[in-house]
Amino acid sequence: MKKIIAVFIITISLFTVLPFTKTYAENLEVSAQSAALIDCRTGQILYEKNADQKMFPASITKILTAIIALENSNLNESATAGNDILGTDGNKIFIQPGEILSVKDLLYSLLLSSANDAAVVIADHEGGSTDEFAKMMNKKAADIGATNTHFTNPNGLHDDNHYTTARDMALIANYAMKNETFRKIVNTQKYVVNPTNKFDEERILYTENKLIKNSRYHYKGADGVKTGYTKKARHTLVASASKNGHRLISVIMGDEGNKMWEDSTNLLNYGFSNYRVVTISKKDQTVGTMNLKNLKIPLVTNKNVLASMPLDKNTITKKISLNDDISLPIQAGTALGKLKYYADDMYLGEADLITNNSYQRNWLGRVKQINAEISNTSDGSNKKLKVFVTVSVLLVIYIIMHTIKFCHRKKYIFKKTNRR
Repeated sequence: MKKIIAVFIITISLFTVLPFTKTYAENLEVSAQSAALIDCRTGQILYEKNADQKMFPASITKILTAIIALENSNLNESATAGNDILGTDGNKIFIQPGEILSVKDLLYSLLLSSANDAAVVIADHEGGSTDEFAKMMNKKAADIGATNTHFTNPNGLHDDNHYTTARDMALIANYAMKNETFRKIVNTQKYVVNPTNKFDEERILYTENKLIKNSRYHYKGADGVKTGYTKKARHTLVASASKNGHRLISVIMGDEGNKMWEDSTNLLNYGFSNYRVVTISKKDQTVGTMNLKNLKIPLVTNKNVLASMPLDKNTITKKISLNDDISLPIQAGTALGKLKYYADDMYLGEADLITNNSYQRNWLGRVKQINAEISNTSDGSNKKLKVFVTVSVLLVIYIIMHTIKFCHRKKYIFKKTNRR
């Protein structure tokens, strides 16, 4: 449980609202059954439609397959195809059992041509089998935060137990797009796989993403990521685009035909037209104080907070809440509460509130700041305490010295008397 101890509103002066064409989310036309739009820098979901509904992903599954391979293998590693690629359905580059390909060639085949057989070879190479690789996929998805995802294969071929959500795919794609090699691959229009030990000719691969290649659906700034289709999943598309360093990712699931390109374009346009990323709080910024016994402890933010801010809003509400279980001693860096930011009812982000100092009780039971002089008391009692302690110490020293002197004098008189 936490107590709200302060709520206050500040006017953001970090940016000037520029003219723009505003499109409200409720007016967006998205024909897909499920959709989401995420800001890559902040991780905020800017638009959602049935974003938590479980859907069949089809080949956008391969985004997760690729990032696992990139994080566990070198691009120049060789992988040998097993017999389990025989009978692989759907898109493929016709890999033969015993064929040796580099991980790099397999990844380009996977993400450009959506080769299902390449996915199987990657799974065998990374996990030993497709079943074991599926376990790796589900663990990775959970680590990313995609908790409504369960995959049973590396390519997205239909299985009733192979599902995800638009929100989860946005998280997975956002994670993958932070990998430089992944970004390079999904933004490639053409790639050549050289002849192998089992295939005498070059395999020329072309991207299936109409947003990045020269087509009627080309989108300026588009730089990824993956298409998908099965009869049960219908059309799926994860699309990425950047403008002036601002990257958005849209997720479309359960769409029809070319509608997925139009829906993705509409989502990206909406995001770029209505949001910009601003820094709403900086690390080590003091935002308030906490009263603890005789001290006022400064509350400091533990990180920079970026937010996707609607362009038509210029006020932010800060809500500070303190933990109920705060007790002494307190070590520097301890989280004492949270600071959450809102634009009206829209959640923007949060930071932990910490203290940069350590505190404990002294021998008189008062709260003492350990690593810096206490100067922010309410009544100056610490100065009085110091004076009291100093006088007390001097008095004790005086009494001890006087006692010693008295004892020596008494001893001297006693010896003199005995001599007589």
